Amino acid sequence: MTQQASHKTAKTTGGYSSPVTAYRAQNRRRWLVLLSLIGSLGAVSVYGLTLGPLQIGAMDTLRALLSPWVSGGLVSSQIENVVWNIRLPRLGTAVTAGMGLALGGVILQTLLRNPMASPFTLGLSSGASLGAALVIVFGFSAFGVYGIVANAFIFAMGVSLLILMIGQWKGATPTSLILAGIALMYFFGATTTLIVYFSDAYATREVMFWTVGSLSRANWESLAFIGIALLLTLPVFLWRANDLNRLLLGDDTAKSLGMAVERLRIALMLLVAFLVAVVVAFTGGIGFLGLVAPHLARLLIGTDHRFLIPATALMGGLLLALADLVSLHAFGSVILPVGVVTAFIGSPLFIYLILRRREGAAA
Repeated sequence: MTQQASHKTAKTTGGYSSPVTAYRAQNRRRWLVLLSLIGSLGAVSVYGLTLGPLQIGAMDTLRALLSPWVSGGLVSSQIENVVWNIRLPRLGTAVTAGMGLALGGVILQTLLRNPMASPFTLGLSSGASLGAALVIVFGFSAFGVYGIVANAFIFAMGVSLLILMIGQWKGATPTSLILAGIALMYFFGATTTLIVYFSDAYATREVMFWTVGSLSRANWESLAFIGIALLLTLPVFLWRANDLNRLLLGDDTAKSLGMAVERLRIALMLLVAFLVAVVVAFTGGIGFLGLVAPHLARLLIGTDHRFLIPATALMGGLLLALADLVSLHAFGSVILPVGVVTAFIGSPLFIYLILRRREGAAA
């Protein structure tokens, strides 16, 4: 091989001696990114557990987490109670809900081949909010909060099925699905606003919870439901990671490789709808997370879904845990809905990502 050819090969493989070496180096870097995200999430979680009206040190927090398994306990019952019954359920709900929304975003963006796809822009969140608003305002609350959660779930799943039905329409394209989702988002949002307009002050306040998204009702129950939904869906997403990689090449290429593209698209969209519906039913419509987290993960780890899926989940959990800390502690005694914080953080971040993408395309 001539010196010029060697220089060319080194250039195309990022300076490595062979494609195999470059691939291994790239995978090592991806694993480092994943480990860094896990470490960041762990650090933010422990830090978040220390904050609150009762200041608890990091070591006491760790002791409190171990205390139930140690005879006699390692910390006072007050610290153990605060950590286990107040802070840990909320933190766990924030992390798992962030993971669920982010996973929904990355899978939808690949299935629909559109960077704007997310649970929010497809109308799932606004559909759930409308379902909750109907129960709250019209008093169908014989089952209490369970009735609200159940109706929010039913409406979110209903929107998903409606989107899929539109997708089966003759000539419908992935772009058509996005536009249909945006139209449904505005329709459900307007309907919810109309209902609130004629409701009393209490109902208005309750509906606001579902509209803007909040973790104020997080508890072990919400954590269990969202956690189970994640355990049921995440392994399937990872199992089909290679198929999602092939979808990036386009439907025709994926079909030529033997993939049943439409069947895969419907199956994964139903799984995403189930996961997002469970999350939204307990937290309300938390915007921007399903849009921003996948893009940030792609910047760090690339488009290989074997790594992108876990990275996006970790990024979503990390972002929502951070947003919850801001909502709880940035304004003194005033607690902001976490959906407001994600919108404030997500909007400029998303504009930056769009500008960076355009610069990359122009380069």
